[in-house]
Amino acid sequence: MPSDKPIHETLDHLVNRLESFQAEKSSQLEDVGRISNSLERLAELIADLEVQRSRENKLTQKLEVIINQLERLAHRQSLERAEVGKKDLELTLRKAIAGTRAVGQVIEIIANSAQVMLDSILKTFNDFKVTTAGGPAVSTGRTITSPDLSRLLEPINAFLRSLISEEKKTVPEQAQEQ
Repeated sequence: MPSDKPIHETLDHLVNRLESFQAEKSSQLEDVGRISNSLERLAELIADLEVQRSRENKLTQKLEVIINQLERLAHRQSLERAEVGKKDLELTLRKAIAGTRAVGQVIEIIANSAQVMLDSILKTFNDFKVTTAGGPAVSTGRTITSPDLSRLLEPINAFLRSLISEEKKTVPEQAQEQ
């Protein structure tokens, strides 16, 4: 029997090895099954991510189109505002020029009238000095004891008339510019 024992032991040992091999294969199959399930879930997740990325790309393209349209619209509006601003500026400048022109004309009238008034006043006082120093006036036949005030008022009347005539001229000019 000694010879049976080694065969028996050998068979037991072989059976144990086959069982361990089967258990190992079984656990490997379970691992492969779990790996396969994980790979399937991973494939599904990747597919979902690709779908999501595709949606995001479409959304990005739509947003770019909208942004481009908004930029064009904003550019048009800024051009329109710039034109309106230019027109407002031009109108303001025209009004300022017309006002400056009117002020310049008024200053010129005032300066000319002041010169005429001073000349007239000096002439009146000089005439008064000459007539009082030389005796009675020949033209009126009476003695002049004070300067002729009507001569002093003539330049003021001329000044007021020129202001009125210039105002009548500038009002139609300003209406034409507007």
